[in-house]
Amino acid sequence: MIPLNIPAIFKSDANDMIKSREDAIRIHGTNIRAAGDEVEMSVRDYLLRMLPPRYYVAQGHLVDVSGNASSQLDVIISDNFNLPSLQTTKDGTRYIPIDSVYTVGEIKSTYKKSNRPIETFSGTIKDISENLQHLEILNTAYEGVNTDTLLRDATLEKNNRVLNRIFYFCIFINGGDFHFEDISSFYSSQPPKQLPNIVVILDKGLILRASILGPSIVINRYPEDSRNDQEDWYFVPFSNENGGSLEGNHLGYLYYTIVEPPSLK
Repeated sequence: MIPLNIPAIFKSDANDMIKSREDAIRIHGTNIRAAGDEVEMSVRDYLLRMLPPRYYVAQGHLVDVSGNASSQLDVIISDNFNLPSLQTTKDGTRYIPIDSVYTVGEIKSTYKKSNRPIETFSGTIKDISENLQHLEILNTAYEGVNTDTLLRDATLEKNNRVLNRIFYFCIFINGGDFHFEDISSFYSSQPPKQLPNIVVILDKGLILRASILGPSIVINRYPEDSRNDQEDWYFVPFSNENGGSLEGNHLGYLYYTIVEPPSLK
């Protein structure tokens, strides 16, 4: 039996995204918007191909029960079996009910410090949380199983306080002039609920919430629910062992976080 080389598969997928970026720059030149659109489509196509049928992948706006809409979002992953889209415009933009949404992502071809992309996306997250209605489904087993715990929550064994919280991520295909030191003070000044759960700089590393325990790092995918005073935001490059690559391992971890979101569904 020939074993499946998972790291090599993610390495190949990451290389496809890198090539898409390079091709877009070569074809569109100084037309940054057009080149960016090509990269966004390559990432959405990858997610659509890789995720199970229960996931709906699109770009567009979130809409709440009162008709309030978010700004344009690069990628929205929602429940394909529960009204995935209210409306689709001629350019393919979808209006997706927020209560069907698992994940929202920001896709960038290149990290440019001067554009403040993480800070801007954090502002989008804040705007969604403050201006769109999204009824939270609380985990009744969050503080431990007790007489008020629902069987649903006892069997789910989730460690997040809110079961249907939206998972936010950023992905940059090229790290550009990224240095974590340039943004660490911003992370320290913001509440976790207004920051992406994870940021992926494909060729450099990941920004995530974690605690260091001796030689090990324990990652918390739900920073808002943290009860660990030792946690902080770290920039972590993953090693390129076992036939993989930095880019492939970072893409693989993003995929893992998306298919296991803090959600009931």
